[in-house]
Amino acid sequence: MPSETCPIWQREEDASGQVDFARMKRLAEPLVEDLRQSFRFDPDTAEITLNGERMVLTDNRGLGSMRRELIAALGYERARGVATRMGYGMGAADAQLARSLRKDDDVFAGFAVGPQLHALKGSVKVEPIVFRANHAEGSFYSEYYWHNSAECCAHRDAVGIGPYPGGWQQVGYASGYASAFFGRPMIFRELQCIAMGHERCFLVGKPAEEWENADEEARWFRAEEYADRTGGRAKGAARAEPSEDLKIGTRSIVGASAGFNLALHLVDRVARTRAPVLFTGESGVGKEVFARELHKRSDRAEGPLIAVNCAAIPETLIEAELFGVERGAYTGADGARAGRFERAEGGTLFLDEIATLSPGAQAKLLRVLQESEFERVGASKVMKANVRLIAATNDDLHANVAKGLFRADLLHRITTFPIHIPPLRDRREDIPLLANHFLRKMCKRHGRTIKGFTDTLVRHFHDYRWPGNVREMENLVERAVILANDGEAIDIHHLTISGAVAIDDDGGRVDNPFWSFVLDRVRNGDGDRVEETMLDSGLSKDELVDVAIAGALRRSGGNVTEAAQMLKMSRSQLNYWIRKNSRDDAGSGA
Repeated sequence: MPSETCPIWQREEDASGQVDFARMKRLAEPLVEDLRQSFRFDPDTAEITLNGERMVLTDNRGLGSMRRELIAALGYERARGVATRMGYGMGAADAQLARSLRKDDDVFAGFAVGPQLHALKGSVKVEPIVFRANHAEGSFYSEYYWHNSAECCAHRDAVGIGPYPGGWQQVGYASGYASAFFGRPMIFRELQCIAMGHERCFLVGKPAEEWENADEEARWFRAEEYADRTGGRAKGAARAEPSEDLKIGTRSIVGASAGFNLALHLVDRVARTRAPVLFTGESGVGKEVFARELHKRSDRAEGPLIAVNCAAIPETLIEAELFGVERGAYTGADGARAGRFERAEGGTLFLDEIATLSPGAQAKLLRVLQESEFERVGASKVMKANVRLIAATNDDLHANVAKGLFRADLLHRITTFPIHIPPLRDRREDIPLLANHFLRKMCKRHGRTIKGFTDTLVRHFHDYRWPGNVREMENLVERAVILANDGEAIDIHHLTISGAVAIDDDGGRVDNPFWSFVLDRVRNGDGDRVEETMLDSGLSKDELVDVAIAGALRRSGGNVTEAAQMLKMSRSQLNYWIRKNSRDDAGSGA
């Protein structure tokens, strides 16, 4: 079983003050043979692969030319941001490989996969100087030397010696790798670089909150500067200090993946126009959060933002809710009432789940978009609408048009500028940032002091598909914060205890998707011996019994007799368990 705590080691000096790195390497650094054996070079198919991932050889002159062209085309700061974000994504992806490849080793051996992959790729020779890490305590600190960095050499040759470091992509890689590996935002900073005239490169890595000015590096992971916008204009220059609510770990919108940054870039481009915007994506990806961000960046930021969940309003009332109603328009309309369009005057109206609008409401909405006018229900007076429309849906509106459920002309109007928010499983680089963000948020909300997440739980977070996306993660973390004790790290059992399993009338339903995921892992052994996986799961004896019974019921398709035979139980014993769990679920409001 992997150790939660790595050997705490750091540089040792002999009597003359020299560091014996060779001795440290012999004592601590793992062999690279497991990675070397995954390297394949096949000239016949023009393929080079490393652990199944395709690689491409290039020369350093090309890297230097690309660095020079990027700076010329984008400017120094934007070019650095592009390279850093590329590295961040690659680092986060490699962290998943490290966890699967050396999951039975200690933390240092597992973490060393990233630096060793860099050496195999010909990028840089990474030499560890200080490495301290403890998942249970949530601590991490490291110092490294970079020797013979291809990127830094290319930067020096193409741009020359300057005041800033040149390992942009490598710093992004190290930060993304450590963030994904430890499940919390980590930042590496290159303090010395051959592109600055130093003999070798030197960098330090630690949690984002432990840096006094973390945003100096964190800003490179974002698609653009989060300047404090008022009335659509940024205060200050491009290097303006980010607004307080958007800083890493506390900002309302959190992410660093390519998909997240692309969506945010599109938000910024369209924000100060009048174009309607349609956010698409699965339930729980954060479409309303992006819509609110768009409003904050628009020239209507000082006006109201009125949000409407169209699916939550009965079809008979939706038109009155949106457009208002005159007194006596229908039974119960005892007085005139303004609708959401009137309340959003001068600001933004956000229509969530727009696919559920009735045909009548769709027709009136189309008129507002075409003519900027509407009428209250039961009135003949035409009212002007000075409102910016933002909509969201998790439906395929084109398919709905084909089925006659949605107007084609309205679809064309609201898709002037569509923005897709990818599901969380497609932007796994955001998982550690979001988990840490929600942990801090929920600890503050409930007055708790939780250290972080265990190594086992971080692995599950990365492998889980998150069907409920960001909303599911927020709910899971809040549940765990409530259940965990102050001073301990959150583990799997904090997310699965207290009635997590609910059995339906047929004896086969599992309510909590994350619990179902854990069941499969325990039942299938997660690639290891079953007993080790069960011990690693953090489940109690009763919970392990629940795992076995729920698995048998599912395998038997809900057939109680067949499931009892699998478990060597009597049918009455299994029926008692089903009734007991049903009562527990009813008592907890499940």
